[in-house]
Amino acid sequence: MTNTLQNAADISVEIGKVPSLNTFYASRHWTIRKKAKDKFKAQVLEQLNQYDPITFKQVTVRLETNLGYDIDNCIMAVKFAMDAFKDWGGIKDDTKAYFPKLTIIYNPDLPKDTSKIFFVGNLLV
Repeated sequence: MTNTLQNAADISVEIGKVPSLNTFYASRHWTIRKKAKDKFKAQVLEQLNQYDPITFKQVTVRLETNLGYDIDNCIMAVKFAMDAFKDWGGIKDDTKAYFPKLTIIYNPDLPKDTSKIFFVGNLLV
């Protein structure tokens, strides 16, 4: 869902069970990590492509998750989503100048092994 109000907007996407940070970097070969990254970026891009294209000046991200991992191990969902968001054109870059804030919250009301990511910010006009 996209909400816009006076140059402000928010977009949300859902993502399935991504690998934990520990599992992702424990993979034996970079090709395994690349396949996972490509898979989840495509999942996010498919949802983003349902929106009219917009670009944020800056974006803050909130990840609500029920992956069953420790909160810090859920960060791969944000990494994959931000890479997709940048590729989609939602933000110029994912550096701190454009992406200054991240919040990760455990949400037991979400279906098990899923996450919801909210991109919120002011539009570039």
